[in-house]
Amino acid sequence: MGIRYYKKKRALKYTEKQLQEILIRARHFYRELLKHDYELVMDDEKYFLLHNEFVPANRDFYSSDRQTTVPDAKFKRIKKFEPRLFTRLMPFIESYHNKENVLFWPDLASSHYGHDVIWCLNDNKVKFVPIEYNPQNCPQSCPIETLWSIIDDMVHDNGWEAKSIDQLKRRIIAKLKEIDLKLVQTMLSGIRTQLRKIADKGPYEACYFLLLQL
Repeated sequence: MGIRYYKKKRALKYTEKQLQEILIRARHFYRELLKHDYELVMDDEKYFLLHNEFVPANRDFYSSDRQTTVPDAKFKRIKKFEPRLFTRLMPFIESYHNKENVLFWPDLASSHYGHDVIWCLNDNKVKFVPIEYNPQNCPQSCPIETLWSIIDDMVHDNGWEAKSIDQLKRRIIAKLKEIDLKLVQTMLSGIRTQLRKIADKGPYEACYFLLLQL
C-alpha cells in the first residue's frame, strides 16, 4: 500500500510568535553567511556528569538536614563566561583562524551577550552574530548541540556511570575517538542549508536524527 514506518523527530514546542521570530532571525543569519565567506566559530558547552542526569533519581539529592549538606550536592556549578573568552576563545581563534574571516556564533545565554563579553569581542575585532539574528530555541540550526547530545548518549550508554572524574574523562575521550569525522564534517557543512530550510519552511522542517554506526 506504499505505507512506510518513520521514526518521530524531536522538536521543541513553539508559539506562533516564536515561530515567526525564528523565521526572521534565520533569514537574516542565512543572508549574512551568503554575503561573506565566514569561518564560523561556534560556542556551546556541555557539562558531563558522573551519571546520567536524565535518570529521574539523579536530578535531586537526599539529606536529613539540607542546611548541612555540602554545596556540591545541593547546587549545579556554572562558571562565568567572560574569563573563558580571554583564556580559550581568543587563543583558539588566533591559532587556527584568520581573525578577519571569523564570525563567532555564541548561544543565547544572557552572559554570552553581556556588556563585558561584547566589549571583549569588539576590542579584539572579532565579528559575532548579533543577538537579533541568532535563532532562539532552535538547536536544529546549530549542529554542535546535536553533536554534544550524541556524545552524551554514547558516554552514558546502557546506564553507564563513572566512579571518578578521571574515569569520566577517559570515557569521554574514548567515545570522541569513535565518532566518524566525516559525519561531523557533514553536520557542520550543512549549517547554511539548515538555516535556509528554517527560513523557508520553519524549524519543524529542519529537525533531523543522525544515526551513528560504530
